[in-house]
Amino acid sequence: MNDTVGEQGRRGRWRTGAANRQRIIEAAAARFGAEGFQRATIRGIAVDAGVDPAMIHYFFGSKQGLYEAVLNSYSPQRDPVGELLSEGVERFGERLVRRFLEVTEGGDAADGVGALTRLAVTDPEPAAKLRGFIEAEFAGALAQHFDLPDAQLRAGLIGAQLAGLAVARHLLRVEPLASMSTQSLVTLMAPVIQRLVSEPLG
Repeated sequence: MNDTVGEQGRRGRWRTGAANRQRIIEAAAARFGAEGFQRATIRGIAVDAGVDPAMIHYFFGSKQGLYEAVLNSYSPQRDPVGELLSEGVERFGERLVRRFLEVTEGGDAADGVGALTRLAVTDPEPAAKLRGFIEAEFAGALAQHFDLPDAQLRAGLIGAQLAGLAVARHLLRVEPLASMSTQSLVTLMAPVIQRLVSEPLG
């Protein structure tokens, strides 16, 4: 009887601990994305998460440890090209740009690519992680789903277009891109992406 109660109590504490840990990671991701690693503080993250700073040190050891936990918590969706191609090649560029804007502007907080993109505009470590994902997953998916030459190059060009848009819109705040509506950006960018997957290069 006592053993059962003790085990239930332990599970309850672990659930609370897991919830606090996840809340800290989410608050840290937002701070790191907005301020970068250097300017973000443990105290500020603790306030955002509603916990004592000591809890952050307990779970993660240091700000660097917390940053690594944020990066490792993201599992970008595999085969994103395959999902977007479920409706066919036609208007693929439109669907890709719209999806990219959704995840980089907070429409899907659980999406690893979007989270990494938000962090990548301020720090090199997530930028390298995002680049690795694009090269390993996105380019590979293009080669798998499109019978096209230069798939790696095409993926790189598409990635450069989308990453450049994110930096101009959110980090540099270049107008009119920064204040332009999602639909306007989709309308302007989709044909560029579509050409990169459906027309010869060069």
